[in-house]
Amino acid sequence: MNQLNWYMARRYFFSKRSNRFISWVGGISIIGIALGVIALIITMAILNGFESEVTRRITNFIPHLVVSDDVDIDQLKNLIPESAAVYYSTERKAVLGFMDEKMVLNVRAIDQERWDHLLTNQNINSPAPGRLKISGNEMPGMVVGAAIADQFFLTAGDTVVVQSPLDARPGLFRIPQRHFVITGIFQSDIFDYDRSLAIISYTEGRRLFKSAGGQSIHVQLNEIDAAKSVKDRLIKAIPELEIKTWYDQHRTLFDAMQMEKWGSFIGLNLIILVAVFNIVSSLMMMVLEKTGDIGILRVMGAHASNIRQIFNLQGLIVAFLGVVLGMLVGSLLVLGQMHWAWITLPDEIYLIPVLPVKMVWSEVLLVGIAAFVIVLASIRYPARKAAWLKPLDAINYKR
Repeated sequence: MNQLNWYMARRYFFSKRSNRFISWVGGISIIGIALGVIALIITMAILNGFESEVTRRITNFIPHLVVSDDVDIDQLKNLIPESAAVYYSTERKAVLGFMDEKMVLNVRAIDQERWDHLLTNQNINSPAPGRLKISGNEMPGMVVGAAIADQFFLTAGDTVVVQSPLDARPGLFRIPQRHFVITGIFQSDIFDYDRSLAIISYTEGRRLFKSAGGQSIHVQLNEIDAAKSVKDRLIKAIPELEIKTWYDQHRTLFDAMQMEKWGSFIGLNLIILVAVFNIVSSLMMMVLEKTGDIGILRVMGAHASNIRQIFNLQGLIVAFLGVVLGMLVGSLLVLGQMHWAWITLPDEIYLIPVLPVKMVWSEVLLVGIAAFVIVLASIRYPARKAAWLKPLDAINYKR
């Protein structure tokens, strides 16, 4: 009987129908489902691409883990064998002065031997070597963001003054300050860093920030995705540690991107819902057209469950064709953008030369499953309507 159900479902769907309008509605339903799936796959890929690009740029300038300094750094290194670098750091607000201009910025003091590691990103442009001191010059070096350099017309070799008002002691009229020579200019294409971040050596930072209380240990990992598991391992080994991953440091931003992605996923499913109405209409018209055939099948011994399964299978054929077509076309479009960069972005507006996309196959599968489930839920009513028909009433329909 299952073979008969499958045979009748295929015959109803693929055979030449007396009412061509029903065929057109069924075809439009397939196209509608495919377009909805394509839109979902492309939208998710674009949002994933922007999230990946933002993550890559941010993690180049922030530590993957920030650990409180109430632990020995050698002990920490032993607990994180997969780390690429573990070093002390301190950061606080300071005033940068050049000529008669001044501005408030974040000064980050790190181990100068780690600066090369932080400049491994290929999108970072440095007109100078980017080291934090110049050999043969007693003046310490500083690396500043491109927007800071543009604002002050700084070039490598210029001398600036950094003052730390937060370290001024009561009763003293002098604000601690140090002179630095610009040894490098970085361009991260992240506005907050390019316009407000300067980096000096950890030794000079300790001299300048005499009352600095923001000292911590920074950890750079070989794989940023391992940050969460490393954090859990460290907390298990030393419960009193305060640890923040790169995600924790920018949780608001990443949570907003996740909310936007899943909001788009829910919203774009409305396209599939529109196609679902077409499927329901097509199946209902099919039930009316095949009422006589349904009566004959019931008289010949077919059960109501067989009739219901026939129309369920017909709806599933529409869903399968639409979902598979949408997943195939959507995936090919995303892969084409990844490999050939068909869509470029204007340089004067965007900091990214091409539209970033990232294919996550689990999400593609999720899109297909969601579309299939929506269609599966919609075809139940027409199938039950056909199964409820009484044999004699169905045979005498239109007589």
